[in-house]
Amino acid sequence: MHPSAGKQFVKGTIETGETPVEAAERELREESGLTIQSPLMYLGQHQIGADRQLWHFFHFRSSGLPDTWQHKAEDDHGHTFSFFWHPIDLPLDRDWHPLFHEAFEFFAPLVPH
Repeated sequence: MHPSAGKQFVKGTIETGETPVEAAERELREESGLTIQSPLMYLGQHQIGADRQLWHFFHFRSSGLPDTWQHKAEDDHGHTFSFFWHPIDLPLDRDWHPLFHEAFEFFAPLVPH
């Protein structure tokens, strides 16, 4: 995720010794400032992009969060990212990085409504 790369979802790399769920919780905290208050629900895994990199997808329910916010990332040279909630039932527009269109097409139908 990088401020000049278009709209993106929080994502990252699984570090040595981490499970996918531990990595998801860490990346969410580091990049967005959010902490998990309820268990993550595993949506599955899918190979994304030309190099078919394996991505893991998680969902969590939250309440009381702002519609938009900014966060200075802990792990990205101090970049400040702007966040908002994208409605799961609306397609992504052209401002989103192409990899995330592919990811969204995989996970959006799996998210409980």
